[in-house]
Amino acid sequence: MAEPEAELLNVYDPLGRVIGHRPRPEAKRSGLAVGAVNALVRNGAGLVLLQRRPIDKENGGLWDKTVGGHVAAGEEFDQTVCREAGEELFDDPASTRVALAADAADFARRVEAGAHREAVVLRPAGLHLNLRDVRRAPGGGLRNVVYHVASYLGRTELPLSAFRPQPSEIDELRYFPAAEVDALLAAGGLAPNMAFLWLARGHELLAAP
Repeated sequence: MAEPEAELLNVYDPLGRVIGHRPRPEAKRSGLAVGAVNALVRNGAGLVLLQRRPIDKENGGLWDKTVGGHVAAGEEFDQTVCREAGEELFDDPASTRVALAADAADFARRVEAGAHREAVVLRPAGLHLNLRDVRRAPGGGLRNVVYHVASYLGRTELPLSAFRPQPSEIDELRYFPAAEVDALLAAGGLAPNMAFLWLARGHELLAAP
């Protein structure tokens, strides 16, 4: 599937400063860093919510992080993760079932108050600059893109029936035990950037309150 030509993305210098905007295909081919967000969400039983990518998308057919997306022109990372979570999980970029905590303490307070029972509650977990991403292109072959990636971790108690996955981006949503995510990683069933996120953030996700 072709990239959406009209979509403008931020491009960044190696230190994470926005230096301009370019159409999505051009931005990803430019060698400049593009902004992206990755979110991993689990429930109280320790099950991790993953999405399976449509076959005509990058990393098609592979299991991927809960939410992911590119930082649009003029957006900050936090704005992007809220928009993408709404779009991908509820087919609504302004969904009220997505909440972003300011930090770990705010996240813990929200979870203690039960906000995760009716929403997906996220918190910032880190920013990785100059990640050399490797992904499967639709129809075969590999693509490399340089990313500045903001990672987010989250909690929810929503059942699968409460989600409305965006049809153009998600073939399936499923909760996985951590051991099954490990097995998918070992068998090559995870998207490459999901494998990185799981290795970098999986322990923190599972250990969080």
